[in-house]
Amino acid sequence: MNVRKTVLKSFLVPLVSVLALSVSACGEDKASQDAQAQAVPHSIKVGVVPGPYREMLDLYLKPVVQKKGHDLEFVEFTDWVQPDSALASGDIDANVFQHQSYLNGIVENQGLKLSSVVNVPTLGIFAFSDKYKSFEEVQDGATVGIPNDPVNLARALRVARDLKVIGLDPNKDEQKASLADIKDNPKNLKFTVMEAAQLPRSLDSIDLAFVPGNYAYAAKLDFTKALGAEDVKEPIKLVVAVQDSKVDTIGKFLKEAVLDPDFAKGVDQDKVFSQFAKPNWWPK
Repeated sequence: MNVRKTVLKSFLVPLVSVLALSVSACGEDKASQDAQAQAVPHSIKVGVVPGPYREMLDLYLKPVVQKKGHDLEFVEFTDWVQPDSALASGDIDANVFQHQSYLNGIVENQGLKLSSVVNVPTLGIFAFSDKYKSFEEVQDGATVGIPNDPVNLARALRVARDLKVIGLDPNKDEQKASLADIKDNPKNLKFTVMEAAQLPRSLDSIDLAFVPGNYAYAAKLDFTKALGAEDVKEPIKLVVAVQDSKVDTIGKFLKEAVLDPDFAKGVDQDKVFSQFAKPNWWPK
């Protein structure tokens, strides 16, 4: 009998210890989850700039966030400097306005402690024309409008090259391409630089224009009628950015919301947003 008690005791003691550890671990996990929930404000302030992304997030991400017991509050900025400064100072909780390459430059040059957590569908540069329906129809000597700011000018030239409209000098840095780097111009196209916002309004006076997507969206141009579009690479797809210290709280929450199937479903069923370049993670 004593032997049985000894054996039973030797079995129960470790079992009780394991159960105690398990309960403790569950308690710690719950505490961790509660701490994370408390670290995510009920109303999450997201910085945006004028353009389509606020509407996309408002229509299709906000319902997902609300389903998870929180809400999105949009704070609009008029330039590309303030959203990162406001995020770094804690005036907002996240922002969605910049691509990864831009954020990398901000972090490197300004030392801001910001990180991206996920990227979202993004508009590239589109080629539009009121006169032609394809590049094959474009006549010799046609006038082509492109953005005058260096970043979008270089992008527009790369898009024109990728669409076989021109050739660029392969020995030059394509990220800094300029009109001087055009090597092949078989149709003798006459490029004219202008403010990006003016490009959609100039389609009645020029033959073709390479228009950044946000300006095309603002002008209500029909993306389905574009002659061609940029193949938007991952580094230039817009990202959700947060403070480094909040990657595992607000950042994790927003990433899970963006990855929610309901967000992708809404975007894919939208006539306009379905034309955006999708991230590599997007459901096939």
